[in-house]
Amino acid sequence: MVLLYVVLLSAAPFLELRGAIPFGIAAGLDYFTVFLVATTANIIIIPVIYMLFNTFFKELYKFPYIGSRFEKTVHKAHQKSEKYLDKYGYLGLTLFVSIPLPGSGAYTGSIVANFLEMDTQKAMLAIATGVFVAGVLVTLISIGFLESLQFLL
Repeated sequence: MVLLYVVLLSAAPFLELRGAIPFGIAAGLDYFTVFLVATTANIIIIPVIYMLFNTFFKELYKFPYIGSRFEKTVHKAHQKSEKYLDKYGYLGLTLFVSIPLPGSGAYTGSIVANFLEMDTQKAMLAIATGVFVAGVLVTLISIGFLESLQFLL
């Protein structure tokens, strides 16, 4: 049952694997299992976000209040990622998504890449790579420095 919560947290906006991995490890699950499940769940949502953006999210602009709020959210996401994307392109997208902080995950990366009309396949690969790196970092941070050394050896 706890593993299901890990999946749901990994698929949730803002939390993603940054919340799911610490939760799973704190709940006593094996850290490698938590890493695999959370990372996989977070990667699986990337094409879903892309499809939603191309259909549903673009419809939000038709509603004045919702559209303006969504526009602000997209603009804020673009501002957060701008320094990475302008300088490094797809590698910058990977770096941005891999930062283990809320608001820089697969959702934000997908929205920004879609907004900037980046090549879908290249962007999804860059985002998935960033999610994997973030998963490794969050796992290592979650299990602690000493245990992370043991994990690497």
